[in-house]
Amino acid sequence: MVADWSITKLPTILRSLALAAVALCIGVLPWANVKLPGSTHSLIPWLACTAFVCWLVSRIAEWKSPRPHERAVWWMVLLISAYGWLITCFPSGMVDRTTGAILDLDKSPWLAFGTLDQEISTQAMLYISSALMLLVVALDLAFERTGRYVLALAVTFAGFVTAVAGLCLQRTADLSTLWGVKHIPKFVFGLFWYHGNTAAFLNLSWPVSVWLCQLLLHYGLRTFRQQMALAVLVVAAMVQIIAVFVNISKVGHFLLIFEILLLVVAGLVVWRPHFETLPFSKRRLALFALIAVGLMVLGAWLSGAGAMLGRWDNFSQRHYDDPARRHAAVMALQIGADHGWTGTGPGTFEWVAAHYTPLDPMLQEGRWRHAHNDYAEFFAEWGWPGACFFILLLALPGRRLFMALRQAFFNDDRYRMSFERRAGLICFATAITSLLLHAVVDFPLQIDAIRPLFAAMVGVVLAMTSSSASTMSRRDMNGERKRAGE
Repeated sequence: MVADWSITKLPTILRSLALAAVALCIGVLPWANVKLPGSTHSLIPWLACTAFVCWLVSRIAEWKSPRPHERAVWWMVLLISAYGWLITCFPSGMVDRTTGAILDLDKSPWLAFGTLDQEISTQAMLYISSALMLLVVALDLAFERTGRYVLALAVTFAGFVTAVAGLCLQRTADLSTLWGVKHIPKFVFGLFWYHGNTAAFLNLSWPVSVWLCQLLLHYGLRTFRQQMALAVLVVAAMVQIIAVFVNISKVGHFLLIFEILLLVVAGLVVWRPHFETLPFSKRRLALFALIAVGLMVLGAWLSGAGAMLGRWDNFSQRHYDDPARRHAAVMALQIGADHGWTGTGPGTFEWVAAHYTPLDPMLQEGRWRHAHNDYAEFFAEWGWPGACFFILLLALPGRRLFMALRQAFFNDDRYRMSFERRAGLICFATAITSLLLHAVVDFPLQIDAIRPLFAAMVGVVLAMTSSSASTMSRRDMNGERKRAGE
């Protein structure tokens, strides 16, 4: 009897361990920057691998075949991983470790082993593979309600820690001590060396906090514990939004406003029928919203958000154009065209770009670590095959997400969707869309503190495209029965 009990419970235990590992991995992301003292950067692959192994063993023990929303993602993750490690083992650039010079490309691929670009590609693929593992694990664990809640709480915690650190660590002396450098440029903000990364991270996390707040309001505030949980989540969301305003990232400000407007429109279109179930009237809800907006504006201004006005003024004098970034993106496209069939290898843009920047007067000064356009940089490092895999990874699951969002907005009677999934699809999709837009002018997908969070959230939102029940949740079914009886 004991042996049977152990065999029966083993998959459940392993899934719980996998969920805890993913949540812990997300929780340590704010301190994952390699320049920080005591960085948790090296923990990310270990936690991701632990979660993946536990999840894989549990799936094998249960002998579950891939669900409809998992098949395309599994295939694309497998193809991207295989191709990435292939071009890592046989790099085309072959950068010399001592001089940084690119060796002749017609030499034997075996000469590339031990070169600088292969070492960099190996490190990059290690973290890319970790993010893909988190995507696959979150895709399964978020299929159930408990998994969604745990992952959403982990994302909220990570965003709140990042926001508090950014708001508290704004003085030059504090940042100098934290980063261990004498000169602090203006683009340093809290735990992130580059301010655009902070904005991307926070714009990715705060809509998840809003989703959790909506769930508490929808399911009622019957107990003091639920009321306290709502208060904590509201504060967490407000602090993250304030931190984005205080941060001087122009793209972050624009995308924050874009997300707020999109969620407001979604609220008026999708969530209006559910306003009747709130424990207070619409007028009181509007009053609460106005008070929250006022507190956020006041908090942002007192925290130093006024500095963003000067940055926007300077940007307007340049007619809202950044020629250096345009030239860097064009350079990345040129690198991709020159190495189209294989790419230069994951993570090698900085070293290969050093041989292209002297050709452009706009890019001669300094060293370009990234192209400030993730799509162009991805093409440079992965070539045409990698670009095709990336498009397929967006298109195949993206089509399913688009259909689910369509059902959420139009509320088709043929597809019964709970309020939880409807609100979650909108909030998570808004956050993911903001990061994909941010990647056009920055490099958030190249940052190891953002890429795992993005992968986990993509897994969650794709999991919500498929219901764990054939119809409504029990709570929604009971509500329908009561209304029908009346």
